[in-house]
Amino acid sequence: MKRVLFLLFVVTTLQTIAQQDISDVRNLPEGETATITGIITNGDELGDIRYIQDATAGLAIYGTELSSIKRGDSITITGEIDIYNNLFELKNVSGLTIHTSGNNLPAPKVLTIDEIGEDYEGQLIQINSIEIENANGTFDGGKNYNFTNDSKTGVFRINNGSPIVGEVIPTGEINLVAICSQYSFEYNDTRSGYQLLPRKMEDLISGALINFTSPVEINNITKSGFTLSWSTDVESTSEIIYGLLENQSSWANFGTGSSTQVGDEYFHKIEISGLDPATIIYAKAFSVLNIDTAFSSVGVFATESNSTGTINAYFNTPVNTDLSTGTIAQYIGKSMNDTLIAYINRATETIDFCIYNINNSGLSNVSEALNYAHNRGVIIRFITSGSTEHYGVDDLVSEIPVIESPYNSGTGIMHNKFAIIDANSADAEKPWVWSGSTNLTYDQVNTDANNMIFIQDQTLAKSYRIEFEEMWGSSENQPNESNAKFGANKSNNTPHEFIVGGNRLQSYFSPSDGTNQQIINAINTAENDLNIETMLITRTDLANAISDANRRGAEVHVVTNHSNDNSETVNDILNSALPTGKYIFDNTAGGILHHKMAIIDANYAASDPQVITGSHNWSNSANDRNDENTLIIHNADIANQYFQHFAYRFAENGGNLVVSAENIEFENVKVYPNPTVGKITITSPISIKKIQLFSSTGVVVKEIDSNHSNHLEIDFTSLKSGLYILKIQTKNNSFNSYKIIKK
Repeated sequence: MKRVLFLLFVVTTLQTIAQQDISDVRNLPEGETATITGIITNGDELGDIRYIQDATAGLAIYGTELSSIKRGDSITITGEIDIYNNLFELKNVSGLTIHTSGNNLPAPKVLTIDEIGEDYEGQLIQINSIEIENANGTFDGGKNYNFTNDSKTGVFRINNGSPIVGEVIPTGEINLVAICSQYSFEYNDTRSGYQLLPRKMEDLISGALINFTSPVEINNITKSGFTLSWSTDVESTSEIIYGLLENQSSWANFGTGSSTQVGDEYFHKIEISGLDPATIIYAKAFSVLNIDTAFSSVGVFATESNSTGTINAYFNTPVNTDLSTGTIAQYIGKSMNDTLIAYINRATETIDFCIYNINNSGLSNVSEALNYAHNRGVIIRFITSGSTEHYGVDDLVSEIPVIESPYNSGTGIMHNKFAIIDANSADAEKPWVWSGSTNLTYDQVNTDANNMIFIQDQTLAKSYRIEFEEMWGSSENQPNESNAKFGANKSNNTPHEFIVGGNRLQSYFSPSDGTNQQIINAINTAENDLNIETMLITRTDLANAISDANRRGAEVHVVTNHSNDNSETVNDILNSALPTGKYIFDNTAGGILHHKMAIIDANYAASDPQVITGSHNWSNSANDRNDENTLIIHNADIANQYFQHFAYRFAENGGNLVVSAENIEFENVKVYPNPTVGKITITSPISIKKIQLFSSTGVVVKEIDSNHSNHLEIDFTSLKSGLYILKIQTKNNSFNSYKIIKK
């Protein structure tokens, strides 16, 4: 009997030692093994990591073995103590036991911002009466958000894949429930890098009677106005206040509208009219219920201009003109600088120039062209990056004012490449915006693969000028360095939606505008084809969006500069998702692939053909730290021009390029196979009268009298590879046109 009691005592003692309180485990050294029991406070919305809490403390557990563990599970687990970026966690976990599921979570500890720190790391906490800084639009994934209370500032993070991504950012006062975590590279500062991790929208608690359930969106843009719309969770009024200046004290214009109930939401709509072309307004929507009023964030919106909307794209590497559906893409070789100078020479009033790096050695001299413009009376303002040599700035005459962005290890870089010509001209056909991926250096112009794009639109030029003057620190001719804002100090203060030449165009600036999420949103619209040519991809959310496009049936091709430029995880995702020859790396002789470009549904006009271009690399730094500019151009002709370049580059690097095709005009006529290597078959329920086959440039290649057959074949064997247009005339004189690809 005594022996049994002794064994029972030993077993009980061992269990007590093995299963320690979390507070005791947090005092153990790195590398020790520990076993803990507690309640899991998050699920897969934070990825592979789980946070566990008992009555004494909390900590993180990391491992793919936890993928099935859900919020509210009571578990016992063993792991090795690790300090990762100052976050105390268990890794190399084993011995997982799930005791019960669906347990009540521990009540969050109510703290002030000042109390966020090591004492509460790994635990559920609550910060009351906070407001989110720059609360505009919807939440992005992989992004930090600052919040304030009583002049104190904290940070919370929305991870990729979180259910909060895409939800409306609350603009009023809320209470925040989150897990207290840490992510800091400053190992010598154990108090740095604390961030809160909300798990779902219910963790952002509003006490208001009425809340916005969508951001304010613009539609029906005309030269005299537009429609603004939003939704709320309860029935309320539809009102808006706006003005022409960012300073709200000057706003004196009001508008009212109507609301319609759809399900559990109320959709509000207001027509704004009586504006001039190329007018930019600042506006706040608000909805009133009894004594409560919900305000949106400040939005910036613009009317259409009287400009031509001309868009000219240029490439310094070859293009495949056989794939043209109208406009031949402009391959200009080593003439990028000369082309830019030609546009500079058009300026009559102002040039606002913003460039990451400029060096005129061995090139046509852009600085000299700016000097000539200055000498003929054009007002020049110039911004460059403090992180580059930018020797071309030394070539500017001293009368041209220049500001350099600040640069140190804690900030991003001013990575823009854009210029604005005659933005405020009385002649709406004079303003131009230059953008693209090209820096003005010898390699960038002569050997690195780049694109330039010029857009003749006054509204867009005025919007770019707002961004320029935020970095300039002034609307005057001279900069105000004490007021200049770069990187994370900037705000989301420009319009994003435009109508240019009858087509939709979107504009975003980093890091204030959530550009990465906008790129993902565009990728998610790909129905037929997605072609990506970008210097690097380091974000897994972008890789997952590309993988999803392939999974839903889009023809996906991706080329980046070098495998080592991308993150290992991105390479794993894309290599696993895409067939052989669809994800490749640039190995052509000379230079680097420097584009930041995607082409969406270029071969599917029935969808929404788009081009993404600009200075924004597909990286965390570009989205979160750097000054960048991005355009998303909804234009089938421009998409085809960029596709002509992409197709050449992708094939040149040995990629497995499949050029998909589509019906241009739909009828019950079948044409197959498409693409073809030899013959195509045509069948029709109505007898066919005549068939014509055209080259992509409009030249008749074949003309066939079908003798009113319902079924015939055309032999493409002797024709060269490329795009052809097949026109079919049926007995009732209706015409059908098809794009045919000869491989």
